[in-house]
Amino acid sequence: MSSTPPENPYGQQPPPPPQAPYGQQPYGQQPYYNQAPVAPTTNGLAIAALITGLLIGPVGLILGLIAVSQINKSNGTQKGKGLAIAGIVLGALSVVWIVLLIIAAVSNG
Repeated sequence: MSSTPPENPYGQQPPPPPQAPYGQQPYGQQPYYNQAPVAPTTNGLAIAALITGLLIGPVGLILGLIAVSQINKSNGTQKGKGLAIAGIVLGALSVVWIVLLIIAAVSNG
């Protein structure tokens, strides 16, 4: 029992399989543009930035900056830039408030 296919006695190669006409997809393959678009998802760090910006300022500031960077690099697959910016603003205000409280406590000391 040999596992090699029989050789063509005439020395000719079989013809190639038929090609689809120019611009048409072969049977059974859908062109890429017919696929359903994927809805963008909200970046989780943007949500976390907003929440922690309200509670723990510096963490919200850092998470917001990271989230904006990720959203910009996502090519439209992520949303939530407004949430991230709100977290940055709240985090920055919280940091300023903490610094002012420290300055006030030291000067009254």
